[in-house]
Amino acid sequence: MDNKPQGCLWCDYRGPVVAGEIISVVNPQVTLQHELRRCPECKAAMVDIRWPDRIMRRKVRESPRRFRRSLWVIVYPVECAWCGSHNTDAYEVNATVSNPVSTRFKYDIYRCLDCERPNAISYLGEVYVHRADQDKEFFSLWHLDPDVE
Repeated sequence: MDNKPQGCLWCDYRGPVVAGEIISVVNPQVTLQHELRRCPECKAAMVDIRWPDRIMRRKVRESPRRFRRSLWVIVYPVECAWCGSHNTDAYEVNATVSNPVSTRFKYDIYRCLDCERPNAISYLGEVYVHRADQDKEFFSLWHLDPDVE
């Protein structure tokens, strides 16, 4: 494994990052080991995901809980399905989708910061992006690939 990731994904720091513990994440793409890393400059968290032939680094956010271990959420790099922008951010984890592509898929909702529209990502081995729309009556329900207005 010679393609070890270098530097921080949150800031411009390009040196080595501090290794941490093995963590469980709420929205894993695969069931592989996730090793926590912290940037010495901005103190932001990342995870290294160890595949048999490579290591992938992803942004991760911590959700601290009182008297229990923190929850960790991976922030995937997502391209907006509406406008093509890469300026997206996680909005809802493990969302309920009315028309899933497969019942095996789990979905997260990402908001595009440019066109302000929601995107649903499914992550089971590979990350797929869909246009999404929130239900008008049940706000915790999302629809994939709605008709374009």
